[in-house]
Amino acid sequence: MTDMDSILSIVENPTRRKILQAVVREPHYPLQLSKELGISQQAVVKNLNLMEREGLVVSYRESSDRGPDRIFYKPSSEFTITIDMRNSMFEMRMISTGERMEDRKPSSDDQENKTHEEQKLEEVRAKISSIDRQIAEFDRRRSAMIRQRSDLINEFLDGTDLRNLDYEHRELLYDMLNRPNWSAEDISKSLGFNESVVSRMIDDILDMMNRE
Repeated sequence: MTDMDSILSIVENPTRRKILQAVVREPHYPLQLSKELGISQQAVVKNLNLMEREGLVVSYRESSDRGPDRIFYKPSSEFTITIDMRNSMFEMRMISTGERMEDRKPSSDDQENKTHEEQKLEEVRAKISSIDRQIAEFDRRRSAMIRQRSDLINEFLDGTDLRNLDYEHRELLYDMLNRPNWSAEDISKSLGFNESVVSRMIDDILDMMNRE
């Protein structure tokens, strides 16, 4: 799977989002996507090739009783991207399951003729509903924690006269607050400054705070 910037450059395109929304539901071949989504087959193939190069989808060939073999596409990775934009905070994270979809093996139930399909459907929907409630609760708790985090940063900044700091010092201060586990070396790499320069800038910030 590719990096976050590449993924975002792919999913920002509405056509590619439509294609991804389709192939995550079930494998599709280009002509099918073209007909279902109202997109030219040339555009479908072009976007599928891009997404396959970037590791979002994988193709495989399947024989057809109506003509030549068809090339199907399905997702090849799973991940979650979160974006938090609050006062004094802009954070993006990508969480991967570390499992490729094509590595999954079908269960034995998939190989057997299913019965009581309606009951099974309701059972699955009930389980998904339960999971959705847990996700909603997790999202609520996460949002509250993000708000608490943001409030801590804002309270600190409210007590600091940022007018006494130039842009580079303010950028450093924001990095120090938003990345509390980073060392001066880590921050220097992020800002593109020499580590000794960052250390001196940190001293400048502390001196300014002591004078307030």
